[in-house]
Amino acid sequence: MQGAVLILNADAVRAEALVCQLKSISKDALAVRSLQELQEVAAELGIRLGVVDLDVATLQEVATLRRRLSMEIICTHRNADEGMWADAMNAGALDCCYDDDVAAICRALTNAKVAA
Repeated sequence: MQGAVLILNADAVRAEALVCQLKSISKDALAVRSLQELQEVAAELGIRLGVVDLDVATLQEVATLRRRLSMEIICTHRNADEGMWADAMNAGALDCCYDDDVAAICRALTNAKVAA
């Protein structure tokens, strides 16, 4: 079973749906409403895994989350493509998936090397 995961998505309904869908692989999934909230909750609770929508955070912010909070990040975007995937990987992300591709997001989370 995977550790806790924070979900930041531009669409609050999609974020909550993803929370529900991730319950099968994560002991705790929590949607946050802003990058600042993600940073605060991650720091306070020691959560080291996040699913971050690139409509909400930049790749530079993804790199900062990795560096400052030792977070592993799966990036998502409504129009993810190979170029975006390459840029996300260069920023240190574990993967970059379409934001509605739950199977790919779950695979990336399952493969994450984060302590529960």
